[in-house]
Amino acid sequence: MAKITTETAYKAAMERIEELLPLIDENTPSDDKNLIELELLSNLVADYDDEHYPIKKTIFLGVS
Repeated sequence: MAKITTETAYKAAMERIEELLPLIDENTPSDDKNLIELELLSNLVADYDDEHYPIKKTIFLGVS
């Protein structure tokens, strides 16, 4: 499966996602080429984010 491996590719994918977002809405059919591309790129970006920009888990201690 494809994988984003560089920051340049990551930024290009993010830019393409921004271009695709206005082209779809909740009525877009699931076989629409723009929606398919958006879903694929979004998954690739999410994988890259998980690997390179992990969200650190914190423990919240409530203040009384």
